[in-house]
Amino acid sequence: MAELIVRNYWWPGVTKEVGRYVDGCDVCQRYKNQSKAPVGKLMPNAILEKPWSHISADFITKLPLAQGYNAILVVCDHFSKMAHFIATMEKTLAEGLIKLFWDHVWKLHGLPESIISDRGVQFAAEMMKELNNLLGI
Repeated sequence: MAELIVRNYWWPGVTKEVGRYVDGCDVCQRYKNQSKAPVGKLMPNAILEKPWSHISADFITKLPLAQGYNAILVVCDHFSKMAHFIATMEKTLAEGLIKLFWDHVWKLHGLPESIISDRGVQFAAEMMKELNNLLGI
């Protein structure tokens, strides 16, 4: 669009102004080619039947050093919304986190069916793998 306008007209900042116009133009946005595949429908989480079967493990990081720890592992149950807050280090690996999970969560609530994490699917899979190794499963 900017190229077509510059063929006949010019003023300082013509490309920026044309870019702003195209970004705000409803018709331009409707007919613009989409470079991504359409997103599928959102899938709601399953309705839970018992506590501590589905949990989330999230981190609070970048905290000031206190008693040798600078992060908190937050393990939350999706059914009861009960949470455990476990002091840890930001650089702790999956093996160390599983030991913390074993000591603070597993001994009280047992083995979860699923873990959702803010670190991604790979981290949750590694966490479950290490927990299964520790349990001998």
